[in-house]
Amino acid sequence: MVFHNGILPDVVIYNSLIHGLCNLCCWDEVDKMLKEMEQQSISPDVHTFTILVDAHCKEGKVEEAKSVINLMIQRGKDPNVVTYNSLIDGYCLRGEMRKAKEVFYSMGFRGLVPNIVTYNSLLNGYCKRLKMEKTMHLFNEITKKGIKPDVITYNTMIHGLFRVGRCKDAD
Repeated sequence: MVFHNGILPDVVIYNSLIHGLCNLCCWDEVDKMLKEMEQQSISPDVHTFTILVDAHCKEGKVEEAKSVINLMIQRGKDPNVVTYNSLIDGYCLRGEMRKAKEVFYSMGFRGLVPNIVTYNSLLNGYCKRLKMEKTMHLFNEITKKGIKPDVITYNTMIHGLFRVGRCKDAD
């Protein structure tokens, strides 16, 4: 479809195209691209599936994202930390903190170690719901585990504390 002049596409090229189409919310084109991959005997990889999970989550379609993860697992592709981070962030953006924490815990069952991006999504979710005690508890967990907070971590914490009038705690 897209390729001419003897250039054969690979999974990296398809991933780039799918990512761009997802950013434009061209879901029909994404489906066509995935079908074309199959016709070319090119299997979607972990990155392909993660692109789809992230795009669905950003659209607020977290259940579709979860279906993509299930399909991914059925096809023998193990979701990685980035995949789960996208799903966690999707739930947090919808205010579904319980589901976000369930995904967080399921990472451990799969042998995946949450990173600062994982924690930042959860912190942001709690801050947006003004759940500062949970936010503070999670922040303490981060430091106890030896995970280094980043600029996003601190900005999220400061913003959350200011929103609830705890300006002194933001020091």
